[in-house]
Amino acid sequence: MRRPSLAIAVVVLAGTTAVPALAGNTFAFEPANPDITRAYQYASMSEEFCLAELGERGVPFERVGLTRGVETPIRLAGPVRGITFVQTYRPELDPRAPATILDCRLGLAIDDLAAILARHGVVEVEYLSMWRPGYARPGKRHSSGRAIDLATAKLTDGSEHTIQRDFQGRIGAQTCGYGAEEPRRQTEGTGFWRNVVCELADLRSFNLLITPNYDRGHRDHLHLEVRSGIRWFLTQ
Repeated sequence: MRRPSLAIAVVVLAGTTAVPALAGNTFAFEPANPDITRAYQYASMSEEFCLAELGERGVPFERVGLTRGVETPIRLAGPVRGITFVQTYRPELDPRAPATILDCRLGLAIDDLAAILARHGVVEVEYLSMWRPGYARPGKRHSSGRAIDLATAKLTDGSEHTIQRDFQGRIGAQTCGYGAEEPRRQTEGTGFWRNVVCELADLRSFNLLITPNYDRGHRDHLHLEVRSGIRWFLTQ
Protein backbone atom coordinates (compact mmCIF):
# COMPACT_ATOMS: atom_id res chain seq x y z
CA MET A 1 0.00 0.00 0.00
CA ARG A 2 1.31 3.44 -0.89
CA ARG A 3 2.11 5.36 2.25
CA PRO A 4 0.30 8.76 2.40
CA SER A 5 2.52 11.82 2.37
CA LEU A 6 3.02 13.65 5.63
CA ALA A 7 0.30 16.21 6.26
CA ILE A 8 1.91 19.39 7.52
CA ALA A 9 -0.44 21.86 9.17
CA VAL A 10 -0.22 25.30 7.58
CA VAL A 11 -1.84 27.71 9.98
CA VAL A 12 -1.44 31.21 11.31
CA LEU A 13 -0.05 30.87 14.80
CA ALA A 14 -1.61 33.40 17.14
CA GLY A 15 0.58 34.67 19.92
CA THR A 16 4.28 34.17 20.55
CA THR A 17 6.52 34.21 23.58
CA ALA A 18 9.95 35.82 23.55
CA VAL A 19 12.70 33.46 24.70
CA PRO A 20 15.95 35.48 24.80
CA ALA A 21 17.13 33.51 27.83
CA LEU A 22 17.11 30.33 25.74
CA ALA A 23 18.56 31.70 22.52
CA GLY A 24 20.61 34.63 23.79
CA ASN A 25 18.80 36.89 21.34
CA THR A 26 15.88 39.30 21.77
CA PHE A 27 14.41 38.21 18.41
CA ALA A 28 13.98 34.58 19.49
CA PHE A 29 10.39 33.53 20.13
CA GLU A 30 8.30 30.47 20.85
CA PRO A 31 5.08 30.24 18.81
CA ALA A 32 1.81 29.41 20.49
CA ASN A 33 1.77 25.88 19.03
CA PRO A 34 5.38 24.90 18.28
CA ASP A 35 4.58 21.19 17.96
CA ILE A 36 2.64 21.76 14.71
CA THR A 37 5.41 23.72 12.99
CA ARG A 38 7.32 22.10 10.17
CA ALA A 39 10.72 22.39 11.87
CA TYR A 40 9.49 20.77 15.07
CA GLN A 41 7.82 17.94 13.18
CA TYR A 42 10.87 17.33 11.01
CA ALA A 43 13.24 17.30 13.99
CA SER A 44 10.99 14.82 15.82
CA MET A 45 10.78 12.28 12.99
CA SER A 46 12.13 8.78 13.19
CA GLU A 47 14.68 7.74 10.58
CA GLU A 48 12.18 5.45 8.86
CA PHE A 49 9.48 8.09 8.62
CA CYS A 50 11.87 10.81 7.46
CA LEU A 51 13.31 8.70 4.65
CA ALA A 52 9.83 7.65 3.56
CA GLU A 53 8.69 11.27 3.48
CA LEU A 54 11.65 12.29 1.32
CA GLY A 55 10.72 9.51 -1.07
CA GLU A 56 7.05 10.53 -1.18
CA ARG A 57 8.06 14.07 -2.04
CA GLY A 58 10.30 12.89 -4.86
CA VAL A 59 13.45 14.39 -3.39
CA PRO A 60 16.41 12.67 -5.10
CA PHE A 61 18.80 11.34 -2.46
CA GLU A 62 21.16 8.51 -1.63
CA ARG A 63 22.03 6.99 1.69
CA VAL A 64 25.52 7.68 3.01
CA GLY A 65 27.59 5.50 5.28
CA LEU A 66 28.24 6.22 8.93
CA THR A 67 29.05 9.92 9.39
CA ARG A 68 30.11 11.15 12.80
CA GLY A 69 27.32 13.04 14.54
CA VAL A 70 24.72 12.62 11.78
CA GLU A 71 21.68 10.56 12.72
CA THR A 72 20.47 9.74 9.20
CA PRO A 73 23.17 10.77 6.70
CA ILE A 74 22.14 11.27 3.08
CA ARG A 75 23.34 13.18 0.04
CA LEU A 76 21.21 14.96 -2.56
CA ALA A 77 21.38 12.98 -5.79
CA GLY A 78 19.96 15.57 -8.18
CA PRO A 79 18.00 18.82 -8.43
CA VAL A 80 15.31 19.48 -5.82
CA ARG A 81 12.17 20.93 -7.42
CA GLY A 82 14.31 21.82 -10.43
CA ILE A 83 17.02 23.55 -8.35
CA THR A 84 20.59 22.29 -8.26
CA PHE A 85 22.49 22.61 -4.97
CA VAL A 86 26.28 22.90 -5.34
CA GLN A 87 29.14 23.99 -3.12
CA THR A 88 30.62 27.42 -3.71
CA TYR A 89 34.15 28.80 -3.46
CA ARG A 90 35.52 25.57 -4.93
CA PRO A 91 37.85 25.65 -7.96
CA GLU A 92 36.75 22.08 -8.77
CA LEU A 93 33.34 20.90 -7.61
CA ASP A 94 33.32 17.59 -5.78
CA PRO A 95 29.73 16.31 -5.55
CA ARG A 96 30.84 13.70 -3.02
CA ALA A 97 32.74 15.99 -0.67
CA PRO A 98 32.02 15.51 3.06
CA ALA A 99 30.37 18.95 3.18
CA THR A 100 27.62 17.69 0.82
CA ILE A 101 26.35 15.24 3.48
CA LEU A 102 23.20 16.22 5.37
CA ASP A 103 20.76 14.70 7.82
CA CYS A 104 17.45 13.50 6.40
CA ARG A 105 15.52 16.05 8.47
CA LEU A 106 17.44 18.92 6.91
CA GLY A 107 16.57 17.40 3.53
CA LEU A 108 12.86 17.94 4.18
CA ALA A 109 13.43 21.59 5.08
CA ILE A 110 15.58 22.03 1.97
CA ASP A 111 12.67 20.72 -0.09
CA ASP A 112 10.52 23.51 1.39
CA LEU A 113 13.29 26.01 0.68
CA ALA A 114 13.48 24.82 -2.92
CA ALA A 115 9.75 25.38 -3.38
CA ILE A 116 10.15 29.02 -2.36
CA LEU A 117 13.26 29.53 -4.49
CA ALA A 118 11.54 28.00 -7.51
CA ARG A 119 8.72 30.54 -7.24
CA HIS A 120 11.37 33.26 -7.49
CA GLY A 121 12.90 31.81 -10.65
CA VAL A 122 15.97 30.17 -9.10
CA VAL A 123 17.64 27.30 -10.96
CA GLU A 124 20.81 26.85 -8.91
CA VAL A 125 22.06 27.74 -5.44
CA GLU A 126 25.56 27.62 -4.04
CA TYR A 127 26.25 26.81 -0.40
CA LEU A 128 29.36 26.75 1.76
CA SER A 129 28.68 23.49 3.58
CA MET A 130 26.10 21.26 5.18
CA TRP A 131 27.95 18.70 7.33
CA ARG A 132 31.32 19.60 8.72
CA PRO A 133 33.15 17.96 11.63
CA GLY A 134 32.84 19.48 15.07
CA TYR A 135 31.40 18.94 18.51
CA ALA A 136 27.84 19.84 19.43
CA ARG A 137 24.81 18.26 21.03
CA PRO A 138 23.17 15.69 18.69
CA GLY A 139 20.63 17.23 16.33
CA LYS A 140 22.34 20.60 16.36
CA ARG A 141 24.39 22.65 13.89
CA HIS A 142 26.62 21.51 11.04
CA SER A 143 28.28 18.74 13.01
CA SER A 144 24.93 16.92 12.99
CA GLY A 145 24.23 17.69 9.33
CA ARG A 146 21.31 19.88 10.39
CA ALA A 147 22.34 23.19 8.76
CA ILE A 148 23.10 24.60 5.33
CA ASP A 149 24.99 27.85 4.66
CA LEU A 150 23.40 29.40 1.57
CA ALA A 151 25.54 31.91 -0.34
CA THR A 152 24.38 32.47 -3.93
CA ALA A 153 21.25 32.08 -6.07
CA LYS A 154 21.28 31.87 -9.87
CA LEU A 155 18.07 32.67 -11.77
CA THR A 156 16.54 31.58 -15.05
CA ASP A 157 17.37 34.95 -16.65
CA GLY A 158 21.08 34.45 -15.96
CA SER A 159 21.28 36.90 -13.06
CA GLU A 160 23.08 35.98 -9.85
CA HIS A 161 22.35 37.26 -6.36
CA THR A 162 24.87 36.80 -3.56
CA ILE A 163 24.28 37.30 0.14
CA GLN A 164 27.55 39.18 0.53
CA ARG A 165 26.75 41.77 -2.15
CA ASP A 166 22.98 41.92 -2.11
CA PHE A 167 21.63 41.38 1.39
CA GLN A 168 22.74 44.86 2.55
CA GLY A 169 21.94 44.38 6.22
CA ARG A 170 23.19 45.80 9.50
CA ILE A 171 24.34 43.82 12.51
CA GLY A 172 21.67 43.96 15.19
CA ALA A 173 18.82 44.88 12.84
CA GLN A 174 15.50 43.07 12.68
CA THR A 175 15.10 41.16 9.44
CA CYS A 176 11.39 40.39 8.99
CA GLY A 177 8.02 41.50 10.27
CA TYR A 178 6.84 44.72 11.87
CA GLY A 179 9.85 46.85 12.72
CA ALA A 180 12.17 45.25 10.17
CA GLU A 181 14.91 47.56 8.99
CA GLU A 182 15.26 48.53 5.33
CA PRO A 183 18.43 47.44 3.47
CA ARG A 184 21.33 49.90 3.68
CA ARG A 185 21.15 50.35 -0.08
CA GLN A 186 19.32 48.70 -2.94
CA THR A 187 20.87 46.30 -5.41
CA GLU A 188 19.17 44.07 -7.95
CA GLY A 189 19.11 41.28 -5.38
CA THR A 190 18.15 42.98 -2.11
CA GLY A 191 14.43 42.58 -2.60
CA PHE A 192 14.93 39.02 -3.76
CA TRP A 193 16.79 37.97 -0.61
CA ARG A 194 14.41 39.78 1.77
CA ASN A 195 11.43 38.09 0.14
CA VAL A 196 13.04 34.65 0.27
CA VAL A 197 14.15 35.00 3.90
CA CYS A 198 10.83 36.31 5.18
CA GLU A 199 8.73 33.79 3.24
CA LEU A 200 10.90 31.05 4.68
CA ALA A 201 10.54 32.51 8.18
CA ASP A 202 6.75 32.46 7.82
CA LEU A 203 6.85 28.81 6.74
CA ARG A 204 8.88 27.79 9.83
CA SER A 205 10.72 24.93 8.22
CA PHE A 206 13.92 25.98 10.00
CA ASN A 207 14.30 26.85 13.69
CA LEU A 208 17.22 29.16 12.99
CA LEU A 209 17.42 31.50 10.01
CA ILE A 210 20.55 33.61 10.49
CA THR A 211 21.43 36.44 8.08
CA PRO A 212 24.15 39.13 7.93
CA ASN A 213 22.01 41.06 10.43
CA TYR A 214 23.15 38.57 13.08
CA ASP A 215 26.93 39.08 13.10
CA ARG A 216 29.94 39.60 10.84
CA GLY A 217 30.54 35.86 10.61
CA HIS A 218 27.38 35.56 8.51
CA ARG A 219 28.15 38.44 6.15
CA ASP A 220 28.33 36.12 3.12
CA HIS A 221 25.70 33.46 3.81
CA LEU A 222 22.39 32.47 5.37
CA HIS A 223 22.60 29.82 8.10
CA LEU A 224 19.47 27.65 7.94
CA GLU A 225 19.14 25.02 10.67
CA VAL A 226 16.65 22.36 11.78
CA ARG A 227 17.45 21.74 15.44
CA SER A 228 16.15 19.02 17.74
CA GLY A 229 15.11 19.56 21.34
CA ILE A 230 13.91 23.16 21.06
CA ARG A 231 10.50 24.81 20.61
CA TRP A 232 11.73 28.29 19.71
CA PHE A 233 12.60 30.05 16.46
CA LEU A 234 15.03 32.79 15.53
CA THR A 235 15.15 34.88 12.37
CA GLN A 236 17.65 37.70 12.27
